[in-house]
Amino acid sequence: MINNISTIKDILKGKFLIKKNAYKSWNFIIFLALLSLISITSSHLMDHKIRKMNKINEEIKELKSEYAYIHSKYIQMQLESFFKKKLSNRLKHLDSPPYELKYESNKIINK
Repeated sequence: MINNISTIKDILKGKFLIKKNAYKSWNFIIFLALLSLISITSSHLMDHKIRKMNKINEEIKELKSEYAYIHSKYIQMQLESFFKKKLSNRLKHLDSPPYELKYESNKIINK
């Protein structure tokens, strides 16, 4: 039990770093440090990508709603009642179909 406590104290004090075979420990510590740096970098890059995806999704929602609004206005403008309301003073509804005028050698012929 006392041996375990002294081993823990040695690890906390860092005595394993100054022993004769310390280069093995240093290699492992450098390896762990590189792994932690790779992990942190990967996490930051993933967070950046997630923020970018959320921004693009919000933009897509806005564009979809804008498309729906413009499409409904377009459909409304195609209705006959819309034309009648807008052109009530300018154009008159024809009761008979239109006729074609042909021009032949200085004469106008009605069909």
